[in-house]
Amino acid sequence: MNKLLEVYSKGLYNSLSNEGVVAVVEHFQNISNDSSVHGLSGLFKNKTVSKEEKLKAAIDLIEGDEDLEAFMQTLANNARLDLLPAIFGFFVDYALRRQNNVPVKVTVNEEPNEEIKNRVSLFVSQNLGQNTPIRYEINKTMLGGVVLKYKDNEIDLSVDNKLNGLNSVLTN
Repeated sequence: MNKLLEVYSKGLYNSLSNEGVVAVVEHFQNISNDSSVHGLSGLFKNKTVSKEEKLKAAIDLIEGDEDLEAFMQTLANNARLDLLPAIFGFFVDYALRRQNNVPVKVTVNEEPNEEIKNRVSLFVSQNLGQNTPIRYEINKTMLGGVVLKYKDNEIDLSVDNKLNGLNSVLTN
């Protein structure tokens, strides 16, 4: 499936201007962060929902962007609207890699509050650069804390990591 995501992401990326890529990345990030959009995954995979209804839902997501409307039409013509939720995230990563602007991935156990976001943003801008994008990922299995990943580097400040360290000390 990743190959298909890459093919569609590459096609969309190549069809956009530099400004268009920036706008689409921002738009797709907003869509991906909107919790109400996650429910649309079932709609796009539902075989009882007509192609037209799926296309209308997809076009509603992109709010009149003509470039994206053509992209949605291509997905619909190829019966691939079910890939749309995965394409949102994949395209963002793909575009940022192509622009050599790799995001910091921040994993937390719940939606971070503004204080956490501000502290992470300050840390990233001081250590990696002000224009380094930040992408939040929620992992409900994590007990707490935060894990920051950037390229091949990882800072694990999670409660899970601290407990594992304590456990290894106590069992030795």
